[in-house]
Amino acid sequence: MLENTALQFYILVLLVMLFVSVYNNIKQKRTMEERNVGEHDLIKRAYYNPITELPNLSNVKMVIDEQMNRTTRHKRNFLLAVIKIQNYHDVNMHSTEYGKTFIIEAANRIVDALRTEDVVAHTTDNGFVILFNEYLEKENYNILVERLNNSFAEKLKINSSTFFDFKISIGTVTSSELYTTSEALINEATRQALKNL
Repeated sequence: MLENTALQFYILVLLVMLFVSVYNNIKQKRTMEERNVGEHDLIKRAYYNPITELPNLSNVKMVIDEQMNRTTRHKRNFLLAVIKIQNYHDVNMHSTEYGKTFIIEAANRIVDALRTEDVVAHTTDNGFVILFNEYLEKENYNILVERLNNSFAEKLKINSSTFFDFKISIGTVTSSELYTTSEALINEATRQALKNL
């Protein structure tokens, strides 16, 4: 009888230890998952625009620098464009919700006008940087710029009584020995876009 009670006690202790172990493992797994989600969110906030979820300025600068290194080695040039949505601030003054819808639609139109190998980034509240693939031939530059312009021809319909035109300016620059950093390329393309206002 005493042996039977001792055996039941040991079984009970083992069951409690097993339960505690399983509970701790589940708790630790949740903590690790929460940490991973937190790290993913930090990375996303650091390298992507929170509104359009496109790469941000930090992200695109890294990509441009990589492409500059690669094209320098292969003695090639590439095209970079900056698009400014001139009337974004006017739309945003009507309503921040309209402004958000307007800039998301602008981002979608840009993405739809590009080729899959090109990179678009949302770098300022009303500005986008486009890095064209290095194998784009120079004689085709104008085709893509025209396609971008045409993608903004249609008004954005917010509701049955609210429509907005897109007023854009595009500046382009070709990589060369004059522009040796991503920042220099972006600044020159931005200067060209502002000149086209």
